[in-house]
Amino acid sequence: MLDAADAAVLFDDTVTAILRHGGSGQSLWVGPAGAADDPSRYGLNLAKMDLRIDIDVDLDRAALTWQPDGSVAIELEPGPSLTVIESVDAAALVVTGTRARVSAATARAAFLEYAATGKRPTCVEWAPAES
Repeated sequence: MLDAADAAVLFDDTVTAILRHGGSGQSLWVGPAGAADDPSRYGLNLAKMDLRIDIDVDLDRAALTWQPDGSVAIELEPGPSLTVIESVDAAALVVTGTRARVSAATARAAFLEYAATGKRPTCVEWAPAES
């Protein structure tokens, strides 16, 4: 498990990278230690990941999804859609503004809380995903 300082540096360095679509929008999958064991997905076993973060720091928006039950984090009113890159060989993906309902700072806080506890972050409100 990462300590708080290492987790913060990892998050900050990752989400500010400019990707091939010309922006910083990207998807982060976060899971417990040992979840990275699928070489076909760059070491990620997505079925074992707990938290998905779709984030664009330039728009100051993110979508947080708690994978075990599909719930989404709610902090802000719906806003702009995000264009994110999920992996180096995947096409860009659009995350609707109805899902991107937290600020980049709240996404960071949720990531750090998960890194520290391994549990669903309590720094945001969670709601069932809209169908």
